Amino acid sequence: MASENLVLRSGTWHVRLSIPKDVRHVLNRSEFTESLKTGSKPEAQVKKLAFLHVWKQAIANARLRIAGPTPDHLPETSFSVSQMIQTSQQDGLLSLVMAKNSDDVDPRFSRESLDELGSYIIDVILHGQKWKSPKEAFEANFDLYGQKPFSEYQVFKEKWYELGENIPLERKIERFNDYIRLQKIVEHYEITAGQTISVSSIEEIKSILDNPTNYKIKSPITTNRIASFEAYQTKTKGIIQKTVDTQANRLKLMNAWLETEQRDLNHESIASYLDTLNLSIKTKKQYLFAGSSFWKWAIKHDENFKKLHRDQQSPFEKHDFPVNRSKKNDGAMERKAFTPEDVARLYEAAKATKKRETLTDLILLGAYTGARIEELCQLQAQDIVTEEGIQCFYFYDGKTAASERHTPIHPAIKETVEKLIRNSKDGFLISSPAGNKYGNRSDALSKQFGRLKTTLEYNSQYVFHSFRKTVITQLQRADVPGILIASIVGHETGTVTFDVYSAGPSPKQKHDAISKLKYKLKI
Repeated sequence: MASENLVLRSGTWHVRLSIPKDVRHVLNRSEFTESLKTGSKPEAQVKKLAFLHVWKQAIANARLRIAGPTPDHLPETSFSVSQMIQTSQQDGLLSLVMAKNSDDVDPRFSRESLDELGSYIIDVILHGQKWKSPKEAFEANFDLYGQKPFSEYQVFKEKWYELGENIPLERKIERFNDYIRLQKIVEHYEITAGQTISVSSIEEIKSILDNPTNYKIKSPITTNRIASFEAYQTKTKGIIQKTVDTQANRLKLMNAWLETEQRDLNHESIASYLDTLNLSIKTKKQYLFAGSSFWKWAIKHDENFKKLHRDQQSPFEKHDFPVNRSKKNDGAMERKAFTPEDVARLYEAAKATKKRETLTDLILLGAYTGARIEELCQLQAQDIVTEEGIQCFYFYDGKTAASERHTPIHPAIKETVEKLIRNSKDGFLISSPAGNKYGNRSDALSKQFGRLKTTLEYNSQYVFHSFRKTVITQLQRADVPGILIASIVGHETGTVTFDVYSAGPSPKQKHDAISKLKYKLKI
């Protein structure tokens, strides 16, 4: 039984990690595996982390040995830095003091001398000084102790014991070894990457060295990456801001969950996250789409992300969702068209409601044009044009390329359109309380319509867009050709002949067709 790099064997959990093919010849194995010596899965989930990160760093180091060190291969997390320190092959203090026999020990490196010198080393490290090697630190600073006043010596002693009075000398020496390696790695990073590691990052690394359990998993869906992804989606791909903002918000929620739950970014973690969402399957798929878009961008444009995850399959793909076959094709979620009687009922209800004059006019325009609600709310007086003697609405900024069209004004609403032009204070035919941050003017009116139709007991299958279905249905039942209907409502026909080569029906043809819309309204 396998679960998130865990394998249960004879009641004991083992951690395993497959080694990518490109470094197997360096590591001389195809996978890492280790017993966690526990039958408890929650305990195994915690214990596995240290092994996985050590192994991943070993893979990264193997690639370094193949390609040679570059700034792109530098560690991305504090834990990785600590693992580099612990696995470093540099000469350390321990190798200097642990002689093969006592006769070979330099008297300067006796336990008593080291006890004193250790404090000085810690003091120098904490103040940011660096040496070419641990040995140079000993040679350069040993003799200074004879000149130190007692009070300063006492300060050094206190720093020494900050590590813990009961820690054996050998462990303190190992700790110095770690810290000196840290200084060298930090120095190497700052030179090759051209940037400085923050004090807080160094302290975090030291904390992990002191106690590996201090390490906290950091999601690679970072704030900076999300910001770069947003800029790419908006500026390079030209995706509308509302969609980009929605994707970014979903990524931030994923990131927060991964860090709170201390989970790696993998398929099982994302599946678990989706299980926490009390949302429709359609919305969950939109979360996966946002994650997949981010993953593809990061793998292609973020060098550090690419090197960490290039051998990993996208965790946002191949997710299964339950299918309720009894309701799959029953049309329970399909939007329905209003009947002509429904249109009259909604219009009269809006007209009878106080301060709903604008909504009343909007319903009228929707029922006689089949236009989308935002298209109607964006109409201005200058968009009333005359084509071949026919007065039309000019819709030019719609959902698709086919949305740009001239729709003749139905005779029944000509006076209403003239009234809207006369009463307009800002050029728009439909007045709106305010546009939202994306420039949409229909939000408030859409909500007003939602409340109105709910009071009349229309369910979620009926929305303002249902007027569009009403218009298409009525025109079809009046024997209007499909190509003519498509040109009125702004749909492609799906054929090269008409979508590419034809200039479309004439304004008169469209006027004659749209005039067949009949409702029993008292306008």
